Amino acid sequence: MPGTGPKDFLCITCGKRTKPDRRRFIAGPAYANYRKHFKVFSCKDNDVTCIKCYSQFYRKSKCQANRYEDNQEESENQLSESEDVYEPPAKKQQKTTSIKSPKIIQLPITLAGKSHSSCCVCKDRKSKFQTLSTENRHKAFLSTGHLLLSGARCCPTHIDSDGSLNEQAILHFKSLSSSSTTFFNKTELLALITDIRSIALKNENLRIDFDNKNTLKDSDFLNLTGITKENFEDLISHVKSIRQTKNRSIRTCIALFLVRLRTGMSYRMLSTLFNIGKTGIRRAIATARKELSINFTPKYLGFQHISRQDIKDNHTRPLAKELFGNEIENPVILVADGTYIYIQKSNNFKFQRRSYSLHKNRPLVKPMIIVSTTGYIVSVLGPYHADYKNNDANIIKHNFKLNMEQMTDWITEGDILILDRGFRDAVDFLEEMGVHSKMPSFLKKGQKQHTVEEANSSRLITKIRWVVESVNGRLKLWRYLANVVPNTQIPHIGDDIKLVAAICNKYKPPLNSGNQEDQLLAAKMKMLASKGNALYERVAEEKLDRRIAAWKNMDSENVVKGFPTLSEEELTNITVGVYQLKLARSYTCEHLDEDGDYIIMLNDEIQDILRVKIQSRHTSSKLYLLWIEYGPAVIKGWYCQCKAGARVVGACAHVSSVLWYLGYARYADSVRNVKNWSMYLEDAFNVPEEIEDSDSEASCPEE
Repeated sequence: MPGTGPKDFLCITCGKRTKPDRRRFIAGPAYANYRKHFKVFSCKDNDVTCIKCYSQFYRKSKCQANRYEDNQEESENQLSESEDVYEPPAKKQQKTTSIKSPKIIQLPITLAGKSHSSCCVCKDRKSKFQTLSTENRHKAFLSTGHLLLSGARCCPTHIDSDGSLNEQAILHFKSLSSSSTTFFNKTELLALITDIRSIALKNENLRIDFDNKNTLKDSDFLNLTGITKENFEDLISHVKSIRQTKNRSIRTCIALFLVRLRTGMSYRMLSTLFNIGKTGIRRAIATARKELSINFTPKYLGFQHISRQDIKDNHTRPLAKELFGNEIENPVILVADGTYIYIQKSNNFKFQRRSYSLHKNRPLVKPMIIVSTTGYIVSVLGPYHADYKNNDANIIKHNFKLNMEQMTDWITEGDILILDRGFRDAVDFLEEMGVHSKMPSFLKKGQKQHTVEEANSSRLITKIRWVVESVNGRLKLWRYLANVVPNTQIPHIGDDIKLVAAICNKYKPPLNSGNQEDQLLAAKMKMLASKGNALYERVAEEKLDRRIAAWKNMDSENVVKGFPTLSEEELTNITVGVYQLKLARSYTCEHLDEDGDYIIMLNDEIQDILRVKIQSRHTSSKLYLLWIEYGPAVIKGWYCQCKAGARVVGACAHVSSVLWYLGYARYADSVRNVKNWSMYLEDAFNVPEEIEDSDSEASCPEE
């Protein structure tokens, strides 16, 4: 009946309590050998054994059975091979020590690293030492002339990431005396020559060597990779998972990728320079791109890599704070703009249409760059298509709606975005998000020139917005991004431009962090923006632009004698920037006559005002008139008919060119230093007039 059996089943051998799945009942003929082995003569039906005891019995019985079979086979073999001759077992050969040749070869070489208990460089005994490899010991010998013995050890502070001695250790050995001599035997000398020969053969195959830090100068690193040698070492420290192969080292792998980005060379050219196969070049670049995109780029690019407070404190120019910010809210001020990466024409017709830009008239992709007012790149978004659906306004709205990089959490209500006119369709959307946008003014329909207020406000914005254009130019210094990128590399364009942006953030100085004069400059610009243009009003009232006959061409050298002399600093104060002065030289060279004089128009009825006719640098059929009012030692006002010529917060490039020439350049030796490359080209329009045959025959006398 249920419940009448024993509650505990104890092992009959070891006496331990057994579980249901760990017991065996030993009653019955199948376990007769087991009972015999453990001498169990009386057995009940409920007697059990544990698995452990049974396993021990099974192993012992198995071993005995195998031993019995081996003995049987051995006896049978002895009977069948009774005619074989007995051979005694071979004696073990004793180890013989090789006899070394005596050390009788004396060479003027200094040994180092004799002691394993101290550093071979600083002789310290407390640090945890690292043993130098044979290759690195021989590299040190080639550099310093001091031979480090096998097993030489030194402090970790003397070793670079690649295991070789750093520059300080190399300089230490070079400073030591090398007048001592050392005795070598034939074996040691042959081993040294063999190792040095292998290094020489390896270096013979190298054309550009990034493994040896002494091969390339700091300027070479800067030209090839875009960063200095110290920056390159820091970049290598971010590498975690790249393995070294027989064809290239970790340093060469990273250098290949940087040289590709910096120079824009093809795989074939890189293969020639680095003496690595084209397939190896492609694999190394792919490996380096993946590694740096994971372990380097996220640390120095993206909205999440930097805090809002850090942008406010360290990456916002004081001029921007004074012009657009306020001390109460202290908003984040960012500048956004799209840039272009040109690509090849695709055979995929749909992609061909979507990647063709009607603005640039060529296929391209568009990354969106967001920077601070000092030029620090906060994020690079995209890249995007180039069709009308992906204009700047749609791109910025797309990023806000999808919350790319959690930017809606980073950019909060009250922050300021400085934009260009391409974002006009996103202004209302940004205002709904609580983000204030600053954008240059638009010309209304039928309007040919901005008003004074519009031109002044636009100048305040462009004074800050220029930094994003400079950032785009800095990124294009990596020629791979400036050239036409092959379509096979389109999947990697985003990673490449983001890596370059991260490198700029980490290793390049800010484009303009401002100075103590920013507050004074901001106060001056605000004050000028609140004023009107008196000369503009006078030209309109007196119709000085229509009285053509009253203005006569004069020689600037002989007539404009009362014009004040201006220094470069005074010119910069007038223009409130340097961009207009950079264009002044080109404008001036175009308007100088054959004698080197600027043609100025004066009016006898109006004193201290001159008029100049300036050719537009964009359109051949467009000319602008400008007026400048001056005194004995001061420029009183200016006005130009160009779109932004009415402003008083700085002067346009046309006015700046006249001020630069009359107040500064004409007192210099020469201003004809803008090369005219047209002299090296042919002009199909210049064709001599053909003389008609009838005229030539009529002019000839009859015979």
